[in-house]
Amino acid sequence: MPLPGTAFSHPSPTTDTDEARWIACDESGWDGEQLLNGNRYLVYASVAIDDAQAGPVVKQLRERAGARQAPELKFRPFKDRPDRREALRELWGPGGALAGRCSVYLVDKEYAVVAKVIDLLLEEQAHAAGVDLYAGGQVQRMARTLATQGRRALRGPGFTRLLSAFVALASARGRKDPETAVDRFYEELEAAWAASTRREVTEILFQLRGTRGHADLLHDDDLPFGMLEMLVPALGQAARYWAGRLGPVHVLADEQRSLTDEALEVLGRQLRRTWGATPSSLIPGRPIRSLARGESITHPSIQLADLLAGATAAAVTSALENQHSEAGDDLSAVILPLIDPDSLLP
Repeated sequence: MPLPGTAFSHPSPTTDTDEARWIACDESGWDGEQLLNGNRYLVYASVAIDDAQAGPVVKQLRERAGARQAPELKFRPFKDRPDRREALRELWGPGGALAGRCSVYLVDKEYAVVAKVIDLLLEEQAHAAGVDLYAGGQVQRMARTLATQGRRALRGPGFTRLLSAFVALASARGRKDPETAVDRFYEELEAAWAASTRREVTEILFQLRGTRGHADLLHDDDLPFGMLEMLVPALGQAARYWAGRLGPVHVLADEQRSLTDEALEVLGRQLRRTWGATPSSLIPGRPIRSLARGESITHPSIQLADLLAGATAAAVTSALENQHSEAGDDLSAVILPLIDPDSLLP
């Protein structure tokens, strides 16, 4: 679908300069704000390469995979062929053309919902009272406790209902009938608190019961992207990662409906300055020269990011969800070391 505005579109080939490097990005497993309706993980892959260097790499891979007709390089032609997967292991492994040039930001979408429950409700309440829940990692500990113990404490279905009610509240759907969405979430919260069988989970749920005033205000701000939209912060994390490693960078993302001009403008402004709600949550600014979006069919660098995203999805499914596949098991050893240690995982 056409995106609002064209100021951030980049149809021409990318070329590194002495002043800044180009980073290409693409995703796998993105479902917008509906974080509980699809694959468990959002994979956001980034490759430090420009189109000038990526073109010959893509050409060589296409020849090796026999992919002569499809307009774009994809993971599918490699997935079920051991000889072709060997080409990928060589590409990303030691001495390969993309060795040291790849990173993957991984989002456990269920954990992302839990983290948002803590951040948008409990942290906001504490901040209003002058308490810094980021200090000492309190926010992270509560999110991890609820994520790792919540299902057992609420015996499965209750945990799912609670998270689903929060998604209905905090996503764009909640704007249509916010009063009903708030009522439903706090009804599920009361039921969860009463049913919880684990003390640490019960304590967190008890604190959440007092946050309704903040839930009523969730949709008051006119944000350039949804509160549960994880694609935009994933792009931001990729940009921070590479700017921290390489210095000044330009970042080219595959086109998606969430990456509007307004969203990229706001994100770029945040990335370049030091910001945070409290002293304990400050994030240093990074030298991001530009954020742009482009079509993968015209950018071989994005095709390499897309290839990495597809392979990572297979490897993560094998390694973290125990849904083993020949391709996932085969590529895990070379893919898993590429995962950003700051990924959103419990």
